Amino acid sequence: MSVSWTDYSLQELRAHAIDSFRQGGGTRPDVLLIEINGEKAVLKDQNGADKWFGRLIGPILNWRECKALSKLASLDCTPDLLAKPDRRSFLMSYHASEQITHLKDIKVDWTLFFPKMIAAIEEIHALGVAHNDLRNPTNTLVTPDGDPILVDMVACFCRGQAWNLPSQWIFNKFTQVDRSAIRKLKSRLAPELIDENDVDAQDIAGRPGMWIKGLGQVIRKISRKLFTN
Repeated sequence: MSVSWTDYSLQELRAHAIDSFRQGGGTRPDVLLIEINGEKAVLKDQNGADKWFGRLIGPILNWRECKALSKLASLDCTPDLLAKPDRRSFLMSYHASEQITHLKDIKVDWTLFFPKMIAAIEEIHALGVAHNDLRNPTNTLVTPDGDPILVDMVACFCRGQAWNLPSQWIFNKFTQVDRSAIRKLKSRLAPELIDENDVDAQDIAGRPGMWIKGLGQVIRKISRKLFTN
């Protein structure tokens, strides 16, 4: 029988943790591997961040990421949202995988992988979500079948209504930032595959696009200064 993840409280889920992908502290949440009755899931818990950051910013970050995962529920390239134990935590599906720049047991044919990643990025954009942090390689995982899994949606930007022209403009800039992640990964892992179709981060609609790209980093730095001990 499949596990009904919504039946478990946050404390019960944490009691079933078998591994830690990230230890909380500062602005960082706990990210734990949970196993119940042979089934695995990943718990992201902002309660693991520093006290005031977790209380004040944690619910906002949790809401943003859950909103994005809900929009992307039909896709195979992102985790499924399984449960929301409280305002500062959520549970998502687990995918056996390795981080793209720290592959150990998984062998990848990059000529096959990068078209899959391009398709994955276009899929999330089509559903109105720009990831906005794919240039950080820790957010791209690779399955044993060589498929990409895109994680950590906390910096994402969701497309606004058609009449909201500023939101549409910002969304389009963020989609270009996502596409520039392809070039960065190729330059590191398979530079011979870079071609004229790859977006260079320096060419993302000039200075406005690069300003938007750095906005999330600025907000994170300010939050760390204000809300950590």
